[in-house]
Amino acid sequence: MVRYIHPATRPTEIIVVTATGDGSTVGFTISSGMTVDKVIVEINGVLQKPTTDYTISGTTLTFVVAPEAADAIIMKEMPI
Repeated sequence: MVRYIHPATRPTEIIVVTATGDGSTVGFTISSGMTVDKVIVEINGVLQKPTTDYTISGTTLTFVVAPEAADAIIMKEMPI
């Protein structure tokens, strides 16, 4: 988790969720209230494009194509 001071007045958190691909799973759990505009997603360091590479509904981030086995997945939930 990374902390920074929001210019308006309060500390805010960027929540970092990590996972590992298995070649078949496309759905990963994220926090409630997240949208494609609030999440930055990387697979093996490569940024993924919202709505092209993944979508979000409720608390599930769904990839269009399952990440390969052993792929490092990083989902950064932004407080905006």
